Amino acid sequence: MLPLKFDIKRFGFLFLAFIISTIVGTVSHEYGHYADAKYLGYSSTVSYGYTNWNDEATDRFMVSAYLNYSKEIELQLDFPEKKEFYSIQKKQIKDDFRITLGGPFQTMLTGTLGFLLVLYQRNKIRKANVLSWSQWIIIFLSLFWLRQFANLISWVAGYFFKGQFSLSGDEIRSAISLGLPTGTILIVTALIAIALLIFIIFKILPVNIRLTFILAGFFGGIFGYFFWLFWIGPFLLP
Repeated sequence: MLPLKFDIKRFGFLFLAFIISTIVGTVSHEYGHYADAKYLGYSSTVSYGYTNWNDEATDRFMVSAYLNYSKEIELQLDFPEKKEFYSIQKKQIKDDFRITLGGPFQTMLTGTLGFLLVLYQRNKIRKANVLSWSQWIIIFLSLFWLRQFANLISWVAGYFFKGQFSLSGDEIRSAISLGLPTGTILIVTALIAIALLIFIIFKILPVNIRLTFILAGFFGGIFGYFFWLFWIGPFLLP
């Protein structure tokens, strides 16, 4: 087995690739929410790190109902628009669940397709001294799964900084909607992401690339996260 090697030129290429991949993965994730929202008939806009969706007419009706019949709603009493109100509320809950899952579904679907392509090309990738552009592209597509692992790290880190686990985030909200323990979906998908990453690094990538790839992924992923979500993203896609 060849010793692990660090290649500074390849590191620069991969560092930049991880930054771009982080940005593309974040924006495409939001378009997963957007596509579902538009399909369901909502007005939707994509920002650098979140997606908004709404139906103005329905929102006006629900706000008006709350203002006029807040006591009846709280006590579950009859009121003139009760049937329509609860019908809309039920639909909103269902749609919100589906749209919330749209982002993670897009991310994991892209990662899965990338991984299947990596498996198809695995023998060529293993034997290559220099990977082609197409081979790097499918590898980075498979790494869309890393969003799940990064979100788990962020979720756990939030506990140490704030003293409690966050109840926001697509996977957390979806788990709550399904009546599952809050971290269930996030933890399971993060474990899948870790398994895929380990497999790609130690079973797919040539040995002489591994160390450079790991270091570039660590630093490029962190830099890409802050570069997009805190510096450039708010200006380019507010």
